[in-house]
Amino acid sequence: MRWKNFATTAVLTTMAMPALAQSPINGEFAYVSDYLRNSSGGIRTGSAYLQNVDVTFEIDVEQLFGLSNGNLFAYFLWNDDTTFSDRYPGDGQVVSNIDTTEALRLYEFWYQHSFSESVNLRVGLYDLNSEFDAIDTAGLFLNSSHGIGADYAQTGENGPSIFPSTSFAARLHWDLSENSLIRYGIFDGVPGDPNDASATAVQFNGGDGLLHALEFNHTLSNGIRLGVGGFSYSEDFETINRTDAMGNPLRDDGNGGIYAFADGTIFEDAQGRSMTAFVRYGIADEALNPLDNYLGFGTAVTGLLRSRPVDQLGLAVARASSGDDFRAAAGAESHETTIELTYSAQITDWLRIQPDLQYIINPAADPTLKNAFVIGVRFEVSSGFGFN
Repeated sequence: MRWKNFATTAVLTTMAMPALAQSPINGEFAYVSDYLRNSSGGIRTGSAYLQNVDVTFEIDVEQLFGLSNGNLFAYFLWNDDTTFSDRYPGDGQVVSNIDTTEALRLYEFWYQHSFSESVNLRVGLYDLNSEFDAIDTAGLFLNSSHGIGADYAQTGENGPSIFPSTSFAARLHWDLSENSLIRYGIFDGVPGDPNDASATAVQFNGGDGLLHALEFNHTLSNGIRLGVGGFSYSEDFETINRTDAMGNPLRDDGNGGIYAFADGTIFEDAQGRSMTAFVRYGIADEALNPLDNYLGFGTAVTGLLRSRPVDQLGLAVARASSGDDFRAAAGAESHETTIELTYSAQITDWLRIQPDLQYIINPAADPTLKNAFVIGVRFEVSSGFGFN
């Protein structure tokens, strides 16, 4: 079995060319592919090749139209028809953060207006995880739970507004000081079309409700970034293991949760080598969601080899814990835990290759599935462009 609504997060890691900085329209292109093989355990052994294309445009409306203090952003996304986790390891957290069904969609399209240097507002089709629950060090890893915590990703009728389906939103950002900020977002509670995963859809149906997201960040004097956040849905949801006298699932409110994280550099030497680390913990309502808590932590070393100063070696753990109601209803194990070892090699300024190993303990917390071992490699080709 797989936990429902374990959405994944595609991370665009392209590098814009400095010469394009003054163009009124700047873009980035990235082709990302994963070759993955489940070598043991899970549902069955087997391999898959996943593909993802990101094309983004940043539009300076002041240069183009003379409108001050505003920017437009558009993001087009394509994924092929190959999936992996649901066919081979059977894990709930999802091995690859580009694992989804085939679609060509307008993923983001928003306008941002700056009221001052410290306050701005975004309105439009928006990826919550582009700013909320986004941890720099964790972005190195392929497993989807390091993009957004599994506690958060599982919530909602069609997940929150993250990959592969986003919803219409308004997001307010306020820099409280040089080191502190707060963000608040309000989202359509059901992103996309739950009946058509490939559709670019903005639907305001009765009963969708709203998702509220709030996060506070503070950066310490040593550069460590601390964050605490919370989320809440306005609509009621079916409980997992509670029924009325007729055996129908009861509905309840309170679908939400809280999380906290720390991320930053913990070591750096004169030769340019550095080590960063992160830890994140979050909880969700176990009466309404399969998971009641999630813990993720890891570290990344940059420049381990002096001849390769920008390469990164990373090790991370993602532990998604089943709630009591889900264990009782499904006979589930207490957790799914994935240990990931990865190495990112920047071959040229446009090509990155990333071998990756993941060992999955209790895939989907399903007692019938043996621990799985996945071997993979990611290829990324990226480039920036501009239009005058």
